Amino acid sequence: MVGDTRQNARMETKDISLHLSVGYLGLQIAFGLESANLSRIFQQLGAANDQLALLWLAGPVTGLLIQPIIGWISDHSWSSYGRRRPFIVVSAGVVVVALWVLPRSSTVGWAVLTIWILETAMNALHAPYRALVGDCLAVEHYAQAYSMQTLFIGLGAFLGACSPSLIGRTGLSGMAMPGVTSSTIRLSFLVAGMCVALAVGWTVAKVREPKRAALASRQVHPVPSTPNAWRPRSIGRILKGFRPIAIVQFFSWTAMYVLWVYATPVVSAQAFGARNPFEPAYTRGADWVGLMFGIYNGVAALFALFLPRIIRGLGLARAHALALMVGAVAFAGIAYSHSAGLLLGCSALIGVAYASIISIPFVKASGILRAESAGISIGIMNVFIVLPQLLAGLLAGSLIDHLLHGRAELLMLLAGAGLAMGALACLVLWSEKSWSTDVMAVK
Repeated sequence: MVGDTRQNARMETKDISLHLSVGYLGLQIAFGLESANLSRIFQQLGAANDQLALLWLAGPVTGLLIQPIIGWISDHSWSSYGRRRPFIVVSAGVVVVALWVLPRSSTVGWAVLTIWILETAMNALHAPYRALVGDCLAVEHYAQAYSMQTLFIGLGAFLGACSPSLIGRTGLSGMAMPGVTSSTIRLSFLVAGMCVALAVGWTVAKVREPKRAALASRQVHPVPSTPNAWRPRSIGRILKGFRPIAIVQFFSWTAMYVLWVYATPVVSAQAFGARNPFEPAYTRGADWVGLMFGIYNGVAALFALFLPRIIRGLGLARAHALALMVGAVAFAGIAYSHSAGLLLGCSALIGVAYASIISIPFVKASGILRAESAGISIGIMNVFIVLPQLLAGLLAGSLIDHLLHGRAELLMLLAGAGLAMGALACLVLWSEKSWSTDVMAVK
């Protein structure tokens, strides 16, 4: 009987992890499409290279502001519909509409306004969505859930990033004219919106949020009944615990931001010889970047399957440091490669690093997260993801203009050096004393 009970509990945990992860499939189709093509849209609407990093700031700024606020509110918004579900449903609706509008913008200004709306909604959706893991699963199952989410994140981003080139094979034109994005981009964003609606709808329909009493019964600390239950001391405890993670995350997400913003102009110019966004060479380069992004996300999805075993063998610190070093090599390759084929290999290596970046720090943080404060904790964790992106967005244009003499590819090299520094910080700050606890968390 005990064996049957444990088997049923494992099956229930796997089912919940699966249903929670399906929503991420739709979200990452949208994110993969956006990250691979936003610079393309901006350039086709007239933006210059040194403006791109600033134009991308909607993501980190809204992530910095929206996720902690919505996470905190959802922690204390008990209702008959659940405390996370209303935020998820409303935000998903706004995301679907914004995905349809964005590629139909006729000016950079309209595109920027739409992307701010889109990113606000996506961050308002992300905080309560990820907090569902803490609500629905015990802490010992976090690693399994986050690994499964990483699999679906990679698969969704792969499909999203590759969608314009795949749709282009149907005969639709991938060429753009000044002020008008291509037909393949417009259709890709429409399909992405439909995927978000279906995937998030699946999670909402399949996952039952626990009631307050059920959630309280499995917590060491009681679930607070009012927002006043949150004290500065609690926030200070979370910040202190997250500090070693935050330093490593700084280097990781600075590099990823540089990749997302500058891969299209760098690859189109270096490997395909494009001189402006309206020639066939640029279209080929931009589609190739979509393929590169699809590969790194696909590799991340596959590599996520092996992460728990690697963590058990090496510990979180050494496993994450090794992955970041692999990413550093890949960034250096992108900075100097003129071969389209070699760029695909670099993308695969970035996939190894990315799988670790979006999962291992959350496993490291799982000992700090508590279900009664999961929303605000995830929001604070996200601050350490978006702050480096915000800094990169503010400084990248000036670096390219004044220090790198217009050579955006050298920014890729600096990003790779940052990943190497992140690997070193990981080994130094994630102390050996915590490895045994970390390994237990992924069993």
